[in-house]
Amino acid sequence: MAIKHLLQPVPSLSLHFFRIGYGFATTILIFRYFYYGWIHTYFIKPTFFFKHFGWEWIHPLPPVFTYLLFGMLFITAFGIFLGYYLRINLLVFTIGFTWFHFSDATIYLNHYYLVSLLGFLLWLSPVSKSNYPTLRWRDWIQNTNPIPKLWLYVFRLQMGLVYFFGGIAKLQPDWLFEALPLKLWLYQSEGKFPLLDPILGLPITAFVFSWIGVIFDLSIPILLCTKRFRLPAWFVVLFFHSFTSFLFPIGIFPIVMSLSSLIFFAPDWPRTIIEKIKKIKVETENPKMDFKKRPVKDILGFKEYLLITYLTLQVTIPFRHILYPGQVIWTEEAIKYSWQVMVADKVGSAVFWIQNKPIDPKEILTDYQYRMMTIQPEHIVQFANYLQQKEYEKSGTKDVPVFVQSNVSINGKPARPLFSPNEDLTKIKINFFPLKGLIR
Repeated sequence: MAIKHLLQPVPSLSLHFFRIGYGFATTILIFRYFYYGWIHTYFIKPTFFFKHFGWEWIHPLPPVFTYLLFGMLFITAFGIFLGYYLRINLLVFTIGFTWFHFSDATIYLNHYYLVSLLGFLLWLSPVSKSNYPTLRWRDWIQNTNPIPKLWLYVFRLQMGLVYFFGGIAKLQPDWLFEALPLKLWLYQSEGKFPLLDPILGLPITAFVFSWIGVIFDLSIPILLCTKRFRLPAWFVVLFFHSFTSFLFPIGIFPIVMSLSSLIFFAPDWPRTIIEKIKKIKVETENPKMDFKKRPVKDILGFKEYLLITYLTLQVTIPFRHILYPGQVIWTEEAIKYSWQVMVADKVGSAVFWIQNKPIDPKEILTDYQYRMMTIQPEHIVQFANYLQQKEYEKSGTKDVPVFVQSNVSINGKPARPLFSPNEDLTKIKINFFPLKGLIR
């Protein structure tokens, strides 16, 4: 019975709108890289790039090909929005976007990771086979084929996990009992809402916002799944993300989450909205839309097992940090892919020593790379190995030890070192095990 329920056909209209929203958000994302000159800042200007463990084989492309890649990403994202050649556009965009995102580990963002995941799911879904352009709304509303209910559950669960694990990550003393880092961020946002500055500056405001954030993240997936509370919950989502986007620089994350949360509504909600706005009845012309006469499979196929495996990984991967000693926001071990969204404010500094000479990484890295490197132990180790290699190329001396004087402050608290200044960083191996030499 459970399998039959998962494979029960339902309208695919909400998933089609999800695809439209995905194309809209990603088009804006790529446009921002051209508009703000970020392609040059993050991919042309740097002389050294940090790697994700396990993804070291991904390298930035030469400058000309980098611009061509972003041009291709813009075209395919816009194509996804318009609904043309969906299968090829989704495949090319997802691969290209993941390549650029993983070209330098310092630019990792949770919502970029989400963009790759959703692109993969949309490509795998029946929606990618649609041949009805977005602007011909009557055609795709009348003729789109139904999809197994499992697909709706997959997208709903994926979006729900982002909120859920984001809430779990906030269940820590700094967030709950000291209102950190929100207290710092609200202070830094002074002037954005002049009329609200007296309220935002109150100590109690940071505590209220901190607890609202936890309650929102942990409850909103449940409320969106409940028909009675779904609409008001979505308006809360809209207000919450709109307000936070004005206060904090979080890019397109609010747009992605606001549009994506519409997947929790009834599968045919776009038709219902159009009928109310146009005051017309949109009749279906596709006989396959008659769900009562449509046979229901009772056996899972390859795609269904792939989806179940995918969801199992999405549920378990964010918990892997509990296998590592120390506080995850300090060690940064297993923090990626776990939806730890805006849970700490970290600043650091680092000076490396090689052959008894200090090396200022600011002279090699971009400002952004330096800020990200100083707070992430794995990146510090990578940069130490890079310095050792450069010394070998310069002097011919092999295996020169590299040391670091680093200090990191979390949430405005006193800074402390990540590594002992006597620790040879080149002896530390980056793998699945906890980093040796890291002061926890």
